[in-house]
Formats: sequence, structure tokens, C-alpha cells
Amino acid sequence: MARENACKAVALEDIDDGAMIDLIVDDRPIVIFRRGDEVYALDDNCDHMDSPLAGGEVDEYVVTCPWHGAEFDIRTGENLCPPASGPTPAHGAFVEDGYVYVVIKDGTEC
Repeated sequence: MARENACKAVALEDIDDGAMIDLIVDDRPIVIFRRGDEVYALDDNCDHMDSPLAGGEVDEYVVTCPWHGAEFDIRTGENLCPPASGPTPAHGAFVEDGYVYVVIKDGTEC
């Protein structure tokens, strides 16, 4: 993962294990998920009616869109069921010195 393009997003301690947090990273709505010491980052967007994923239910590695129930794999952004028609962008995420960093997929630099 290209750490030189990483954006410092949030302290790891601010995300409960098994939970998510939504925030803006370099002007982009992102949702970060925590599973133990692992973190994952997706665009905070379901392509079905342009709805946010934040506030949805998380079960293991699946987030359910709170508006209409589309499901996504938090590790890859893969769409697992309708009504969404495609994946949501997944971004690199890692923890260093107690902070979560996000590497935006399109190469955006912070």
C-alpha cells in the first residue's frame, strides 16, 4: 500500500471494534470499519438512490445499506445483493501509531 499518499483519518480508539465511523477524507465521504486490529474503508455511498452506507448494520464483513438493504463486502466493496447494481469503491486502510490512515483509490494525495 502506498503510504506516501495516505491520509490520516481518525484515532483507532475512536472506532469501537465491530463498528464503523463516517467522515470526510480529502473532501470525499468515507466510511471506515473496524474488525479487531484490521480496518477497511469504502466510499460512503450505495449506488441505489445515492444513499449513504453509514448507519447500516454490520455483520462480520458485510454492511447493509440502511435505506433499502443492499449489502457490500467491507473488504472489497463488492455488491453482494440488490437493489444496488454495482460495487462501491474500496480504499486502502491501515493503522500506524494508533491512527487509521486511508489511501484513496484514485491516487488522491492528502
